[in-house]
Amino acid sequence: MIGDAGASGIVFKYRGLLWGLFGLAVLTLPAGFSPVRTAVAVPLLLGGQILRFWAAGVIPKYRTLVVGAPRLVTWGPYAFIRNPLYAGNALLGFGWALMAGLLWAAAFAAVFFILYPVIIIPYEENFLIGRFREEYAAYRSATPSLLPSLIDARGKAADILAGFDMASSWFMERHSLFMNLIVTVLLCVRLFALD
Repeated sequence: MIGDAGASGIVFKYRGLLWGLFGLAVLTLPAGFSPVRTAVAVPLLLGGQILRFWAAGVIPKYRTLVVGAPRLVTWGPYAFIRNPLYAGNALLGFGWALMAGLLWAAAFAAVFFILYPVIIIPYEENFLIGRFREEYAAYRSATPSLLPSLIDARGKAADILAGFDMASSWFMERHSLFMNLIVTVLLCVRLFALD
């Protein structure tokens, strides 16, 4: 069953592979170039990568096959949303999908909102509630999962750059940055070739 720890653990472990398969599929079967879709997609791609880079700079190592957290991070982008890396993935994936075609965008949204909020995030949150108990419960009740609340954001401005370490961010996120650039460039080349 998808909701149990075994299946959720497998999905968590292979979340990067699933992401790679999506990128490969989008590159293989795009609908064709659209200047309007591309103009909307580029800010999503930039925003997604910036959000991931920011999040990577305030947390300890996150590229693991098992859930873990040496401390509960509630500053930087985590002051506004509990899952900024996944929100960054959403922006990137939706940007690529939108560039590739509207059906891709719809398919990506459907798959993303099944994989992340239904399977991966609850799996991680079960670990965090067990590890940090009341501290995580209070954080979870005060902080949205993937979409920030503009009302709550006003009082958190001081947390924007708290704890950010550029060297750590670059070390952990550089591979994603290069991969995202490669996929974006290849997608643009493929779309222009179809025109």
